[in-house]
Amino acid sequence: MTDRKNPRDGFRLITPIRVRYAECDLQGIVFNAHYMAFADIGLTEYMRALMAECGPQGKGDMLGGFTRHFGGDNWVRHAEVDFRAPARADDLLDIAVRITRFGRTSYALLVHILRGNELLNVVKLTYVWFDPATEQVTPVSAKFIDAVGTFELITPERAPPTV
Repeated sequence: MTDRKNPRDGFRLITPIRVRYAECDLQGIVFNAHYMAFADIGLTEYMRALMAECGPQGKGDMLGGFTRHFGGDNWVRHAEVDFRAPARADDLLDIAVRITRFGRTSYALLVHILRGNELLNVVKLTYVWFDPATEQVTPVSAKFIDAVGTFELITPERAPPTV
């Protein structure tokens, strides 16, 4: 499958990783479950970059600082992977991440896993927002939505409010 447009377009956050031997199967290619871990590395770096943009209040412990700063955290609700081409041991990959949509209590993340300009995998994740104190799903923090809107090159879609 060949995509005509540049698979890096629209992504502000692109972080490099190198495939380790232990991430490969007996065929010498990345074992499929590792692509989800690669996407998670991308999300972590996205959140780190988002916190850095927030200035002094975003500094310090990135994980704890994130929940304190934005008043919540997120859990994966749904994940899907479109496998297009394999990565191999020692490949240098780029993990491109962006938030594409906000619902009332969730948001959608798009991840492109690339080798050069070759799109190897497309990962789509849906996260739900929750209150760490109660572990109950709550509406996505307006502060988080605003920060993402400022950070992203392409403004994420917003679901219409429910009545």
